[in-house]
Amino acid sequence: MAITFDKLKADAKIFEELRKNPSWWVHFKNDSDLYIEIRKDNQVNVYFEGGSIARIHYCSRHKKLQVFTHHKYLDKPAPSENNLYIECSDFMSGHVIEDIKRRVKGSYSQKHAVNGVIEKEKWSEKFIQGSLIVQSSDIHLDSEFAYNDATSRNRIDLIRCDEGEVTFVELKRMSDGRMLHKTDESPEIIEQMQRYREFTKRYSDDLLHYYQTLYDIKKSLELPVPYKHPTRINQEPQLLIFDSWEKETPGRDTHRKRLEEILKREHVSYSIRTSI
Repeated sequence: MAITFDKLKADAKIFEELRKNPSWWVHFKNDSDLYIEIRKDNQVNVYFEGGSIARIHYCSRHKKLQVFTHHKYLDKPAPSENNLYIECSDFMSGHVIEDIKRRVKGSYSQKHAVNGVIEKEKWSEKFIQGSLIVQSSDIHLDSEFAYNDATSRNRIDLIRCDEGEVTFVELKRMSDGRMLHKTDESPEIIEQMQRYREFTKRYSDDLLHYYQTLYDIKKSLELPVPYKHPTRINQEPQLLIFDSWEKETPGRDTHRKRLEEILKREHVSYSIRTSI
């Protein structure tokens, strides 16, 4: 199956309508807790703490923008057994958004919280991802980039743009079982990073054009974008490891050392963070 990158169109009707700034769109843009991503099928997703709280598309049949939110985040019954999303453009407001955020915390991003506090060791990957994004608007370009071709399936967590260089970043928690086997056999993450490296090399030119288009769309919608326009693709994907372990044990120390030894042996570019 041939892969294509040309579905995203800067002149798509959805972006023309969003530039008219409907009130709910202004609320989404002005809320510093949220981040907004442009999707390759000319739709838009709004996220809070790693959870998608709204999917926006232009309905050619009704000739209007539509906003779909999961029924549980609206505290309403599902439209049907097979349809869990409610079209809510007519009643989306700042107050509704605050209620949605509260429900996301309770049922998704911070469901393990006790008295409003969630232990660092229980932070989910999506919560970490969302938190990193809202704090890095100066370099953040995209997230959850997904493309499949005849040989591989790819879903990359974070895409950053530093001084015009686009870098694909895979986020993993130190405790993730895919990061390390009990033996010195290369863990799953090694194959994943090698696959991403092959993908970025194979489609480097297409990816650059795609992200130049995405950058221009975001800027036209007055969404945060990195300082410099994309000019090149970094063909070496990066692994970002979030170490949420707070209690030190001999086993955890050994785990860290073994993992780093394997990553260096396999020539995987990585960094480790312990805070957001």
